[in-house]
Amino acid sequence: NKNQWRVLLFPFVRVNAQYLRSNLEVVRLLFQLTQKGKAAGVKCRKMQLGEFDRSGRRRADDSGTGEFTLEADQVIAGISQTSNAGEILAGIDIELSSVNYVKSNPLTGQTSVEWIFAGGDVVTGPWSVIEAVAAGEKAAAGIDKLLTGEDHAFWREEKTLDTYFDPDADPVPYPREKQPLISVERRKNNFDEVEQSWSEAVAVRQAKRCLRCDYGKKPSHV
Repeated sequence: NKNQWRVLLFPFVRVNAQYLRSNLEVVRLLFQLTQKGKAAGVKCRKMQLGEFDRSGRRRADDSGTGEFTLEADQVIAGISQTSNAGEILAGIDIELSSVNYVKSNPLTGQTSVEWIFAGGDVVTGPWSVIEAVAAGEKAAAGIDKLLTGEDHAFWREEKTLDTYFDPDADPVPYPREKQPLISVERRKNNFDEVEQSWSEAVAVRQAKRCLRCDYGKKPSHV
């Protein structure tokens, strides 16, 4: 899980993380005269892990256990949860998805309008920083090819790595090693890295674990 390292910090910052929850709507106060419209909670639906999809991840499906409301007196919405691309690109006949995200070529970032390239959350919805950076690289190469007619992305050339991997080998049984963290006291009043790296020996040992939960599984809807 890309957020697993954050979970280790939750006890220190008093965060109660709830997973496999689908947010449906913000519940608002309707009757109090002085606080009418104020957030009172979030209506959620409990989810469960389903089958593996084409990305190799297990998709979240409705658990069938119904909905519930998480009480709250303040709701902070995360960025990139929705897109107002239609408003920003008003007057430009650009193709959007059914949920108002910009459609673009997954290899070049080029949209239905030849000279407009897009990437990141406005295309994929909420996703990771590394995916947004990768989209920028694709768009840069795509723009260069549009302007010059040539492919200058020399860094994309395949390189042979002297590494052996047997996908049919049984994974080793030991669990994931905990990531070293500096103490809470040492984190105060500085910008030192909290997450420390593994030693070479630990990294090599961990590399022998299976990281392909989808290996040998048939993707759903195929």
